[in-house]
Amino acid sequence: MMLGICDYFSVSTGDLVVLFEKAGREAHKNTYLDGDILNKIIENFIDSNMPSTRIDKILFFHLSRRLNSIKDNYPGKNLFDLLTSDNETTRFLKNHGIEFLPVDDYIDLIYKGEIIPLTDSFQDHVPYLRWRLGHNENRIDYCFNGFMLKDLLYKNHYARDLSQVPEFISVLLSFLKRRDLIEEYYKNSTYYCFEYCVPLSKIFFDSDEKLSNEEKQRYLLSQVLKRLYDYHFSEQRYMFDHDNPIIRLHDTDTMDEKYYVSIEKITEEMLRY
Repeated sequence: MMLGICDYFSVSTGDLVVLFEKAGREAHKNTYLDGDILNKIIENFIDSNMPSTRIDKILFFHLSRRLNSIKDNYPGKNLFDLLTSDNETTRFLKNHGIEFLPVDDYIDLIYKGEIIPLTDSFQDHVPYLRWRLGHNENRIDYCFNGFMLKDLLYKNHYARDLSQVPEFISVLLSFLKRRDLIEEYYKNSTYYCFEYCVPLSKIFFDSDEKLSNEEKQRYLLSQVLKRLYDYHFSEQRYMFDHDNPIIRLHDTDTMDEKYYVSIEKITEEMLRY
């Protein structure tokens, strides 16, 4: 990461050390770090050193516990396409009476042949399912998402949260009172980190989904520099991944296999910190 950023800006590691020491002196106020000052110093550095070569791709790290029968399937579907097509996940659920019916832009949940109403927003798990199945106008989340940085990813709390079963599957089965299937899914699946290299124009940052391509480049660079700043002042064993930018595709977009780079099996040992 350090060498890559130095190469991009045509600066030395010593130049970055000078930058971080300056930022440390000016941004630290007694017992806290003034984020606005830190951001301003980093932005000024980017303005002064930005090359003419533009960034047009970004690494995309997606965490997913997948059924063992589909581990070699590298494309990533958005939730609408996943639930409304024939695949290993929908077959697993269908074998236990759980199906999905597309209706215009939303999805009906069917259990044991009956449509399950999702109208009572005070019922446990219903608000989440309405959101993920498109029942709330202008509040839909079908997107395929991931993280921008890999270095500390397994110290991110989401990495642990997602290690058992996919979030949607967990909530769905809890809602249907079929937690027995959570254990079945877990026993027949493996946890992976999928790495993709995606055109920057295809992704959105959760922190600000309206960034232009030019703004995305600057945001990407600032996040890398801030991560390197943290490394400069902290030992890795004491660092966590709280500020890893979450990135995603458009709700209707799919992660094409041509963007696939690698896959890594995530073990329980890797998640211990």
